Amino acid sequence: MKTLKVSGFLDEFEKDEIKKRVDILSLFSSFGVSYEKKGRSHMAKCPWHDDDTPSLSIDQGKGLYNCFGCGESGDIFDLVQKMEGIDFKDSLKYLKEFDGSIVPFSKTLEVPAEPVPSESHQPEGGSFEGVDLERVMEFYRKSLSTSEEAVSYFDQRGIDRKVLSRFGCGYASGKLRSMVSDEQFKELKQAGVFNEKGYESFKDCVVIPLLDSAGKAVGLYGRKISPTAKVKHLYLKGPHRGLLNRKAAAVYREEVILTESVIDALSLIQMGIENVIPCYGANGFTEEHLSLLHSERVKLVTIAFDNDDSGRAAAEKLIESLLAEGFPVKVIAPPEVKDWNELLTLGSSVDEIKRLLETADVIYPPGKSPDFYVTRENGKYTFEIDQIIYRVLGVKEVFISNLRVNIRSQFGEDVFLDNVDLYSSRSRTSYAVSLASRFSLEVKKIEKSLMRIVEYLEEMRDEALNQAEKETSVPSLTEEEKRIGLEFLRSEDLFDQIVSDLETIGYVGEDLNKLLMYLAATSRKLDDPISILVLSQSASGKSMLVDAVSRLIPPEDLLQVSSLSDQALNYVEEGGLVHKFLVMGEAVHSDVVEYQIREMLSARQLSRLITTKDEKTGQMVSKKVEREVIVASVMSSTNTEVNPENASRCFLLNADETDEQTVRIHERQRQKYSLHRTSEKRKTVPEIVKKHISAQRLLEKKMIVNPYGEHLDFPSRLMRSRRDNDRFIDLIATVCFLRQYQKEVKIHEEGNERIEYIECDLKDYGIAYRIMTENLLKSMLLEITPSDEKLYEAIREMAKDEAKSQNLKVSEVGFTQRQIREFTGLGQSWVKQHLRTLVELEYLMISGGGRSGSRNTYRLRSDEKIGVVDVSVIPTPDAIEKILKKRV
Repeated sequence: MKTLKVSGFLDEFEKDEIKKRVDILSLFSSFGVSYEKKGRSHMAKCPWHDDDTPSLSIDQGKGLYNCFGCGESGDIFDLVQKMEGIDFKDSLKYLKEFDGSIVPFSKTLEVPAEPVPSESHQPEGGSFEGVDLERVMEFYRKSLSTSEEAVSYFDQRGIDRKVLSRFGCGYASGKLRSMVSDEQFKELKQAGVFNEKGYESFKDCVVIPLLDSAGKAVGLYGRKISPTAKVKHLYLKGPHRGLLNRKAAAVYREEVILTESVIDALSLIQMGIENVIPCYGANGFTEEHLSLLHSERVKLVTIAFDNDDSGRAAAEKLIESLLAEGFPVKVIAPPEVKDWNELLTLGSSVDEIKRLLETADVIYPPGKSPDFYVTRENGKYTFEIDQIIYRVLGVKEVFISNLRVNIRSQFGEDVFLDNVDLYSSRSRTSYAVSLASRFSLEVKKIEKSLMRIVEYLEEMRDEALNQAEKETSVPSLTEEEKRIGLEFLRSEDLFDQIVSDLETIGYVGEDLNKLLMYLAATSRKLDDPISILVLSQSASGKSMLVDAVSRLIPPEDLLQVSSLSDQALNYVEEGGLVHKFLVMGEAVHSDVVEYQIREMLSARQLSRLITTKDEKTGQMVSKKVEREVIVASVMSSTNTEVNPENASRCFLLNADETDEQTVRIHERQRQKYSLHRTSEKRKTVPEIVKKHISAQRLLEKKMIVNPYGEHLDFPSRLMRSRRDNDRFIDLIATVCFLRQYQKEVKIHEEGNERIEYIECDLKDYGIAYRIMTENLLKSMLLEITPSDEKLYEAIREMAKDEAKSQNLKVSEVGFTQRQIREFTGLGQSWVKQHLRTLVELEYLMISGGGRSGSRNTYRLRSDEKIGVVDVSVIPTPDAIEKILKKRV
């Protein structure tokens, strides 16, 4: 008979519960191990071996760590056992006390905390109503006055009753639960005052309230009074909120001191140093701290962290952050002891602290040292150097070989004004000599000042260029963005979502047009992207479709312009026309631009011959300048007579001009100010945009193989079909490319070469076939637009009715333009334009219009439909499937 080991079972049960509750990153932080996010994991310097570069990988989701240097690995229990030198049972006890709801020092500079409201949202009143931390602290303060242990703790720390009373310190005896109702208990538990098991989180802690700008308690800091406690520093769960002694920033703007802990701050205040604000531990400088320093215009920040390795490392990191924010910085540390409280208990005086502050060196941000001060306003720089004020105008954003500026120098009442090239030694010397003569100063001193100005301007230029590079670089995706992007790309209803998402954004109907436009934009990442020319009358929705799709493309891949000057495309920055979605608005440009568009779409490059000076001979020579261009472009026009050279290089897309589409548009427009539509715009649309941009950024360049390409056929009647057939093949490849996360990556080996590729399948072909046969062939093969067909069918209907009433043939009935306008309700210019097209294509003929003043009449050449296209030459998806089965 087997005996159940109850204690072991309970240990395992508790172990699983604790693993769910305790965050491994917070646990590492409590041991003074700092980390940085790298991809999906976090990297840190291993605490178990000499580690110059971070080799310890921490997986927050799995709660595991592994060192690639020394091989140490494990979970939270292994971590506690190794760091504390204890066994499993003691580690279990340690982690029970740690509790995952209490987060030790978080790295809030690198992962900013949530914004802190200017006023506390804690409800007021005389009871524990809601999450009223003021009432909690009131109870804790009463408990402090009756606890000998807590009072003794502060006595040992050297902090007197006056300081405790001033900052509202208290003590958590563990009796708070008996003072609140069940409903109040739930609220306090949610806030973290009680932990998940219902125990008081700060039991046996002295507790100090952390206040917001209105003086309300919005956070709590707890310090265990027992010297044997495993976890000594505790905070409320969630983002850190509130500060101790925050008013010091307003009162002592000349200098604010940052300590590592609350107890250290109270210790300095006890010693008579009032301008102190504590951080949330070594890595606990938060956005709230930074916002306070900026809003109160603090002039100098002194970092006063612990005198140990973690304190010094954190101080170095904080120096960089504060300098980047424009604050001059000093660093001090308690001499020969670990922290400021220890210094206090040893009997140090305020004079010793003041000497440390006075002798510490100040580190200045660029342009803010006392002998070199810079301000910039509206493109004007003002430098204050050695009592001379230099006002500098005309500094270009980017300068390379010259730096011509206008400098106005002032020394006392004397002023000197001149132009100078700061990159020219001769020009600088000339200015310095003139200025020295005017101000009775040393020439060398002024030349040195001019060089300091040059160095500063170069720093600002480089900083601006680096910032521009960051802005144009592809942002890294968060885990959430990756998740929603992959979920979309892997979904079976991918193309249905594209259609419905574009409808939610605001473009109704025209499902195939939506798909084609989205696929064209996606094809920008391929070596042979697709271009589109949208032809339709004004107000048909051409630009609306383009704009809707453009919103779903990452900004770094989108170049949208409304007009182009003749040479604009030649001066786009290097790489600015590679794998981009280029939206050019109306396809009405100069001949120069028209030619450039043709060269871009055909040759995949722009080239020009320019005249330049040879650096060696000084002679003028011709030089060919080439620029790679790989763009998926979109143009639109109301003019059906677009340059055929350009039109043949694009898919011709016509907007839906039917009455049914107009009704759909009107219905959507009537919803414009409805509550439902307003809610969609505020919440749903941003989520859709985020999903598509994330998905587009996840698409990777892949080699695409079409196994059925040789079995395809295409109408060959028109010359332009040579290009349209190629675009049809590209369209299939684009569908395949968009579905890459639904496909197996295949491998082909040729000798030593290994080729990875994805393969077009029948679903890819089916989508491309539908777009081509139902949407594009008519405009390409018949050279008529839906508008032409619409007018033709209206005239045909008129002719049938009139022929029947007059007992004539349909082709014998004629109509004037006025009769056609009145019957169709269409405008004069529109009717005239499309009548001309139908006459030129010989679907209509003109009669009358002689010198006697009779008007032209239009007659059908025959009673036939003109919008019928024979698509039988292009194999259906079923036909392709049969062919592929035979091959197998």
